[in-house]
Amino acid sequence: MGDGKCGKHEYSNINQQKVDLMIKELNEHGISVSGNNPWTIDPKQYGIKLQATWDQGSSKLYVIVTDKSFLVPCSKIWEKIDPLMKHIEGLSENEMK
Repeated sequence: MGDGKCGKHEYSNINQQKVDLMIKELNEHGISVSGNNPWTIDPKQYGIKLQATWDQGSSKLYVIVTDKSFLVPCSKIWEKIDPLMKHIEGLSENEMK
């Protein structure tokens, strides 16, 4: 995995249960998720496409922007993703039930 168009962001404390929850939530919000580690994520907005890769051994998820409109600054994309991922990083098993 390279750095994509906007650098690579790393999120810790991501287990299988959190990966499954993220994919379920993305699909429920109309966001297309395809593949199986790595995943291609298409929010269907502004030409944005993401790729997520999970390292089960280190419990880390890496996300890059693979495509976007030149009108959308990278900072705006990460402003949406980072807070959501920080929330997921901090979820306990009880909170995911």
